[in-house]
Amino acid sequence: MQDDPRPSRAKVGLPRLLALMAAIFLPLAASAQPATPDADPQRHSERPRTCLVLGGGGARGAAHIGVLKVLERERVPVDCIVGTSMGAVVGGLYASGYSADEIETVLDGIDWAEVLRDKPPRNERSMRRKEDDLRLLGGVEVGVSNGKIAFPRGLIQGQKLEMLLRRLLLPTWQVRDFDQLPIPFRAVATDIVTGDKVVFSEGDMALAIRASMSVPGVFAPVRYQGRLLVDGGVVDNLPIDEARKLGAQRLIVVRVGTPLMDEERLDSPLAISHQMAGVLMKRVVDAQLATLGPQDLLITPPLGTMGSQDFNHSPQAVGVGEQAAQAEVTAIERYQVSPRQYAAFQQQHRPPAFEAPIVAFVDVLRGETRTPRVIEQRLQPQLGQPLQPETIERQVALTYGEGRYEQVQWRLDDREGELGLVIAPQDKRWGPDFLHFALRLSDDFNGTSNYQLISEYTKTGLSEQGAELKLRAGLGEVEELFAEYYHPFGGSGRHALSTYARYRATDLDLVLEQGGSLAQYRYSQWYGGLRWAYSPHPDWEFATFLERGQERARLDIGNPTQLGNYRADMGSVGWQLRHDSIDSSAFPSRGQRLSLTRQHYLGALGTDNPAAVTRLQWDGAWSHGRNRWLGGVRASSAHGGDDLLATYGFLGGLGNLSGYPEESIFAPQTALARMVYYRRVAHADSLLTIPLYVGGSLEWGGYWAARDQVDTDGMQSAGSIFVGADTFLGPVFLGYGRAEGGHDAFYLTFGSLLRTLDGF
Repeated sequence: MQDDPRPSRAKVGLPRLLALMAAIFLPLAASAQPATPDADPQRHSERPRTCLVLGGGGARGAAHIGVLKVLERERVPVDCIVGTSMGAVVGGLYASGYSADEIETVLDGIDWAEVLRDKPPRNERSMRRKEDDLRLLGGVEVGVSNGKIAFPRGLIQGQKLEMLLRRLLLPTWQVRDFDQLPIPFRAVATDIVTGDKVVFSEGDMALAIRASMSVPGVFAPVRYQGRLLVDGGVVDNLPIDEARKLGAQRLIVVRVGTPLMDEERLDSPLAISHQMAGVLMKRVVDAQLATLGPQDLLITPPLGTMGSQDFNHSPQAVGVGEQAAQAEVTAIERYQVSPRQYAAFQQQHRPPAFEAPIVAFVDVLRGETRTPRVIEQRLQPQLGQPLQPETIERQVALTYGEGRYEQVQWRLDDREGELGLVIAPQDKRWGPDFLHFALRLSDDFNGTSNYQLISEYTKTGLSEQGAELKLRAGLGEVEELFAEYYHPFGGSGRHALSTYARYRATDLDLVLEQGGSLAQYRYSQWYGGLRWAYSPHPDWEFATFLERGQERARLDIGNPTQLGNYRADMGSVGWQLRHDSIDSSAFPSRGQRLSLTRQHYLGALGTDNPAAVTRLQWDGAWSHGRNRWLGGVRASSAHGGDDLLATYGFLGGLGNLSGYPEESIFAPQTALARMVYYRRVAHADSLLTIPLYVGGSLEWGGYWAARDQVDTDGMQSAGSIFVGADTFLGPVFLGYGRAEGGHDAFYLTFGSLLRTLDGF
């Protein structure tokens, strides 16, 4: 495959891509009229009916765009289009009125790594889910359905892909009969239950295309009109027969399927299984190709070993398709028409007219969700307003970001002359309950290590507004038991009330000044509480809370005549302000995170030794190209009852006063300022690439026993260098840190550069 000579284009995120597409097709749509068969002068001419057949091939299907560019350049009008999988995507857009250049612009603007990843961006999640994301970095989630472990039907549910298709096809939302498109169109899918071929000639076009490209095992099947549908390539990857049924007298067929592997590449059971599917698909394709006649044209772009998953190479595939079609230009000229005739075709080949309607109703379908009120509350402000697709998509994305839905679909509907929104949320079929497993690990290669295995069980859908029960257990250096019932309420759903109980325990190593002897305590605390939270925006939350509990410190190693056990009752009231717009909890590139907490331990609430603590944390991230910076400040200040250990703060660990062991500093007064730099060193050449980073940090921090002792003389500098990777288990770091006074350590850490304020 030759290199693409065109200049590269920067990838953009999905929101910017959708805005770009609005700029492309809405001006065209404003002046165009819906196409009808009778209005097309080419459909009733004496010219033979020419149909385009676009085969499936995943990312290789981008070559179809290059073929379309040559057809346009050679003035070849298309009377009908049939497509499978990626051929259905390209063919559906072209049939809807897009030009080849506009489709190429769409393709070049897509960040496939984002679109083909179900996990919503962090900025499309509520504050609650952002905290979950930071606490449960990576890990594995499985469903619990009817008391059994359950799994999704595909690695990718396709939420973002369908949102993209629906936005691109918005001007055609009223076209239910695909013969009424600017170019008649068919999409081919497979009923995975019966094995039947399903040919879409009408209905929801975005869903039809989405179903046609649902590669089994990769994309989850699409349920539509009582059928469970997957990729049409399973039964007909080159649907020449369907083009004949549309009355095609001449065919231009583009084959982009992945060729069979040679013997050397058949080196695993997975490769053999993939080859077997390819052999069966090839037999069907060969049978279809055998029906081509001298009036037909077959174009096979030489895409080499490009894989169907290599979407980041799609621009190169466009160039290969264009070169392959140009090599057949003599044959293509047989389909050419006069400039006047082609101008008439181009005039008709426009998206249908589209004007933003007034939203008269919002109907949330309740058949497949337990939490319809969540979406109703978020979309009610749309009533009586002109349709704003960006706002709808943002609210749908925020709902999907709750992590409890398999898909949240939306569409426009016309009911007795009134236009409105129909929202179809679908709870995860492998739920409604979920188990999440995560690992935390830190080792300084000097005998100090800690780990924690976390398992969390969440029971969802306990109310229409999204109430849930959460149970968590942690084993390892930190033992933890946690239970919470969370209940959103209010007309907007922005208020929430939580009741919870928690037990935590860990070992504390203390170096005693008298004699330098070592003591080790087993420190534990339990408490229950009530928390009210208000979130006016997904990035902001204000909360107040009331807690009652007890803490203990049991001497395990040390001289019991000098040291003893400790126990104190605690009762507190407090408030918390949080902001979080950080884009990633692993290696952030933009956004800020702020947390300010004030907690009073009062004698009136049962505290033995009244005290108060203020905790502040701020992190800010910036990026330029592959360079990223993370600045931060954190402080914890206790006053009053200095013996109340719950008011202490922690320091120590990579990026947290590097050189000291993880959370080895435990003091009433702590402060830290830092700047972290990291750079991505691995290119995203494949969707399966694990992001790899190298970086380092500069830190300045200190700890004190009392507030009147806090001064800059007690601060010390520290720094680190590290290599990090963003894995499915969460971020992993291998690094070295050093602090003033000769403290240094090597680190292997499973965890985030972002920290919580309450230590363990």
